[in-house]
Amino acid sequence: MSLLDDKFTILTEEPAHGFVRPYWVQTLEGLKGQLYWFEVHSPEARTAFHRYKNAIRRLEGQGFLPSGVLVSANPGRYYVFWPEQPKIALKSRRLKPILEALEPFGYQESDLEATEVNGRPLVGKLRPQIAGTSRPDLASALPPTPQATPVQEPSTKVEMPRKSSPPHPTHPGAKARAEQHVLRANWLGWLPGLLMLALGGIALWQAANHYLNPPQYVLPDLVGKTPRQALEAVRAYGLKVEFAEGSDVSLPKDQILEQTPDPGTRVKPGRRLELVINKPRFGSVPTVSGRSLEDARQALEAAGYRVAGITRIASGDTADTVLSSIPREGQPLRPGEGVRLLVSTGTRPPVRETLLPDLTGLTEEEARYILTVAELQAQVVRVASGAPDGLVVGQEPGPGVVLPRETVVRVVVAAQPVATLPKAAPFAPPRLEPPPPPEPAPTPTPAPTNPDVNQPTPPPAPTGPQERRVNVSYTLPEDIPNAVVVITVQDEVLVNTVFEGPVQQPWSFSQEIVVRGSAVLRVVVNGQQVLESPL
Repeated sequence: MSLLDDKFTILTEEPAHGFVRPYWVQTLEGLKGQLYWFEVHSPEARTAFHRYKNAIRRLEGQGFLPSGVLVSANPGRYYVFWPEQPKIALKSRRLKPILEALEPFGYQESDLEATEVNGRPLVGKLRPQIAGTSRPDLASALPPTPQATPVQEPSTKVEMPRKSSPPHPTHPGAKARAEQHVLRANWLGWLPGLLMLALGGIALWQAANHYLNPPQYVLPDLVGKTPRQALEAVRAYGLKVEFAEGSDVSLPKDQILEQTPDPGTRVKPGRRLELVINKPRFGSVPTVSGRSLEDARQALEAAGYRVAGITRIASGDTADTVLSSIPREGQPLRPGEGVRLLVSTGTRPPVRETLLPDLTGLTEEEARYILTVAELQAQVVRVASGAPDGLVVGQEPGPGVVLPRETVVRVVVAAQPVATLPKAAPFAPPRLEPPPPPEPAPTPTPAPTNPDVNQPTPPPAPTGPQERRVNVSYTLPEDIPNAVVVITVQDEVLVNTVFEGPVQQPWSFSQEIVVRGSAVLRVVVNGQQVLESPL
C-alpha cells in the first residue's frame, strides 16, 4: 500500500479537484481521517493553500479545532489531515462564532462539518475552496470584458439613415467603410484587455520561475561565532536554523562548535541548518580513598581524569591503598585535569616516627595537607625565585628522612620578587649628633662575709607558661564507618593541629605532646565539633 509523507497509508483516493487531491488515509498509529493534498506548482495554488492554512490556524487559536489536526507546509509536502470525527448537526446560533472566525477567509457554513466535544462546538472538517480562491483572483486581474455597446453605436449611426432614406447605388464603398470602422472600434476596445493579459502572463511566468528555480546561497563558516552572529550571517537565506548542545571545556561558552551542512555548501531557502552550541559541563573527582591504586586509576580515567602524581606515606593500611586525593573527592574539576594520589606504603612506622615525603613541585596548600596527614608541622619560608608563585622549591630535611611526629619541617616556597623604587635619595642627609655618654663603671660585688661557706645560686625565675607533657587520645565511634577527623590542642601560646585526614573503622588516636600552660582538646568529625575537653 502507498504511503504519503511516510506517515499515512492510502485507503481510498478521490478524484482530484484542480490542484487539490483528497485521500482517505490511516496513520501509523491506526487513526483514520481525511487528507487534502495540495499540488502547489503555481501562485494560484500557493495562495489557496496559505489561505486554507491561515483559516485553520485561526480556528486553532480560538479553540474551535479538535485534537489531531495536522498541517504540513514543507516544500513538496503541502497537506492538511483531519482525523475522523462524528458529524453533528448544530444550530446556526451555535456555529456563529465559528463562522465569524472564518469570515475573513471566505469560508461559509456549507464548507465545514461540525462536531462537538464536551458540549463545545468544533470544526470536524473544513473543505478547501478551489473555485473560490481561483476565480476571484483571475477576475480581479483581468479588465472588464468589452460588450457590444461600443460596436453597436457606430452601426446604429450608419444604419438609421438608411432606414429613412433610399439606398445609394452610386456609392458601393459606403458599406465597406462602415464595416472597417466597426472593426477598428472593436480592436481599440480589446486592446487594454489584451495588454493587461500580457502583463499578467509575464508576472505569472516570473513567479513560477522563481518558485521552480529558487536562488541558491553558499553557506559561510559559522564555527567559532556566537548564535547571534550566525543568525545575522544567514538571515537573508530563508533557512530553518536549529540549535543543539555540545560540550568542550577548552572553548568558550555559547560558541558554535559544528554546523550541518558544512561551510561552502550551496543551499536553497527552506533548508535545515543545524548549529551545535558549546555548553561546557564540568565533572567532579570520584571517590578513590580505600581503593587499590589500580582501581583508583581506572575510576579516574572513567571519569575523564588522569593521575598527575603519586605520593607514598607510611600507613598501617595495605600497600598500594589510596588514602586520599588532591583535589579531594567531590570537588569540581575540568575533564582531562590531573589528580594527585596519597598512597600507603604498607609499613607502619614506629609510634613516634613518620616518613617525610617529597614535597618539591607541589603547591603550598598541597604540601601543608601532606604534612598534616604525615603528622608533621609545616614552617613555610618564602624566597624570591623564578619558579611559579606558591610552588615548593625545597624542603629541610630532605625527602625519605624518618622524623619524630610533630617535627617542624621547613618548606621553601617560591615568591615573585617585588622591587620598589625609592621616592628620594637612598642616602640620609648628614647631621651632627652628640657623642654617646660614657658608660657607668660597674659596681663591685661585695665579697661574702664568710668565704668558707658556699651559698647556692638561686635558679632564674620563669619567663612564660610552663611546659608539660599531656596524652591526647580519641576513638572514632562505631556508628561512623569513615570520616575526616581534625584533632587540635590549644594552649596559651598556639593552636597545634595534631591530626587531620580521612580515617576508616576501626580507628583510634593516641599521642603524647608538649603544651605550655593550660590547654584545651578539640575534635572535629566531618566538619562538626564532637569533643572539647581541658587537658
